[in-house]
Amino acid sequence: MQGKKIDKEKLRVALNRFVEKQNQIVYGYGKNGIFITHKIYTDHVEDLSLFNPYFGINGATFFYRVFSKDIKVVMLLRPCEIRAMIELVKLNQIEPETITMISTDCPGTVSLKKAKADLPDDFLEIQKAAEKDDGGLRWACKFCREKRGVFGDAGIRVQEDGGMWIFPYTDKGSDFLNLIDEELVEYTGKFVILESMKTEPFVTDMDTFHKDFSKCILCKNCRDMCPVCYCVDCLFNGDEYLPKGDAFINKMLRTGTENLPYGKEIFHMIRMYHVSQTCVGCGACEEACPQDIPITKYFKGISERLQNLFSYMSGRDVKETIPYLTFKEDELKDTED
Repeated sequence: MQGKKIDKEKLRVALNRFVEKQNQIVYGYGKNGIFITHKIYTDHVEDLSLFNPYFGINGATFFYRVFSKDIKVVMLLRPCEIRAMIELVKLNQIEPETITMISTDCPGTVSLKKAKADLPDDFLEIQKAAEKDDGGLRWACKFCREKRGVFGDAGIRVQEDGGMWIFPYTDKGSDFLNLIDEELVEYTGKFVILESMKTEPFVTDMDTFHKDFSKCILCKNCRDMCPVCYCVDCLFNGDEYLPKGDAFINKMLRTGTENLPYGKEIFHMIRMYHVSQTCVGCGACEEACPQDIPITKYFKGISERLQNLFSYMSGRDVKETIPYLTFKEDELKDTED
């Protein structure tokens, strides 16, 4: 595998060459006071952070329905964010022609809701901090399916001594590497993150489900922050499922005594079904929940179990068809669950 050895300064120079041209922007991470957040660079890239120890939102949510062909974007994001972008491309929610997606190795993140200020943005330092205080690492990151920067048009990988390499995966990735003043050479070293994580099948029961979701207030934050829950018109915005006013009273008279909020369990089950084949397990839903419900284990666990039935991984390859968009008569004849 051929790539280029880089550091933050070499990468910054390349990105500045990119944004010199009109209508070309860089999307990644940068310091915002004491924290590191998503950032758009339109003229000059200065405080770029390649590795963000905080998780508050999946960056793909900012790119719903981006179809402009007049603006070029280079984005440097975590694997789960690039995977979400790839799923949105496959769902015709993003025009990928002018977007170059670069994934970076991810050491894991802490919740922005509970984060300490001034965490490092160095890969090895973040990893050390996570190992020292394992309780601070998000559940989604502890059981992440894939932390390697192997998705998109190019990937930034970290070797054992902390050195960084960038590898092209598509023609767009190769075009970006041409902006970096290094020669392509064969990589023979060893990466910090060696392979994807194998996950055990998720198992639960309805009693546990009822207990975990009993605190739900039906704010729908989980839906709004999910990077692959993209519908313009959500059925749960209408009165048929979540009636209000007189319609609500009339429905209660028909159905009888009900716990409130009404319909919260069916909301989560339908959403679970809706995103089951495209969920990337990032945990943005849980980050958005004001009730601290362990949403991630249900959505991630159920989606990965379903995806495994089809030998599918969400966001792995833009050319890999989402299973529910295809039909094969004998597709599951040998499947064991």
